[in-house]
Amino acid sequence: MTEKPKPISEDEFTDQVIAVLQLNRWLVVHFRKARKKNGSWMTPIKGDPGSPDILAARNGQVLLAELKVGKNKPSQFQAEWLKNCGEHGFLWYPADWDEILFIAKEGLVL
Repeated sequence: MTEKPKPISEDEFTDQVIAVLQLNRWLVVHFRKARKKNGSWMTPIKGDPGSPDILAARNGQVLLAELKVGKNKPSQFQAEWLKNCGEHGFLWYPADWDEILFIAKEGLVL
């Protein structure tokens, strides 16, 4: 009997996506949440909420990716960002790994 693989956390998935993009010479940035003194979490930004998890650039190409695991769905703000990113915006789950690898290696085929 084969055991089901342990579900991956969003942090682990983010680390894997960053690693594969950097391995393929993309410049990558991810904004991490910070814990406030009162124990709550926030991502310090100026501007519109919901920006994608990953911003990457290589050879004149830019991609923005929102990363989710399990049954998690993008928030209303995240969905708005992805819509406005057009063909440069991606919603990736671990099941999209083949697409992630292809884009990391080949770039965006627009």
